[in-house]
Amino acid sequence: MNKNSLKADIPEDITEAFNEIQPSRGEPNSEYDQYFVTLNTSYRRIALVNSEDYEKKRIVFLGDMDLSALSLGKVAKPRDLAVIDIDRRIPEIVFKLKFDYKIRSIRFINHDIRIRMLAIMKNQFDYVFLEPPFTKEGLEVGLSRAVQCATKNLPSKIFLSFDEGREKTGWIEEMAEIMNLEIEDILIDYNEYEYPTPFNKKTSNLYIFKVKNNSKETIANHYFGPTYFRESTELEKSFKCKCGIIYSVGETGEFKSLEALEENKCPKCGYSGPFLYNSSVLME
Repeated sequence: MNKNSLKADIPEDITEAFNEIQPSRGEPNSEYDQYFVTLNTSYRRIALVNSEDYEKKRIVFLGDMDLSALSLGKVAKPRDLAVIDIDRRIPEIVFKLKFDYKIRSIRFINHDIRIRMLAIMKNQFDYVFLEPPFTKEGLEVGLSRAVQCATKNLPSKIFLSFDEGREKTGWIEEMAEIMNLEIEDILIDYNEYEYPTPFNKKTSNLYIFKVKNNSKETIANHYFGPTYFRESTELEKSFKCKCGIIYSVGETGEFKSLEALEENKCPKCGYSGPFLYNSSVLME
């Protein structure tokens, strides 16, 4: 476990490209729990691997409004550089990286990690980078998708940026054990943010996992529950039945828990679930 906050020696062409793309990125979207790391962090994340080791490899970013794919594409020539995101600003950014900055291997996949991973993306990537919402639910669904994308028959790694918060610890270790991932290193306060996180901090940790041949996700298919920070902290949540009726779940709701709703079934149609969490971020 290391604490590392050294400034990186960022190549000038990467700094220029980063600054030129900034207008296309705009401000963080709170709906997606975005905070944006500094350019220094964006570059240092990919510098954890020697540029030579990226050559001819397949890399995927599960979300990349931090523009780390820019740095990777400028310092190496991977075989495949995939960016998966639901933010509508990403396609324009990827287009610019591909044609204006000659990062030929980069491609964009519009995909919501709450939806089961595309079959063609499974067991394909040597390096996986992700920063899920800072919730236990976001961690599990995000890490599940990362495990699905990572190769199992060849050595692969997952780089997870995450902060559990001061009062809640052990989530990472718990998920790693359940998913059969080996924690290779923990870099304390490695990520530095331009905007405060939900825990009113401007740093988070970076975890490096080795993926094993028996590593396995815990969420294989669609995930229908709360994911984002504001959703996870709401005392009362709304879940939608397939017939369209919405039920409130919580201490003051129609049902005390989701389990109670599933056990009692939908009073209108008798459906027993799964019920879809009524998120402000629509599933795509």
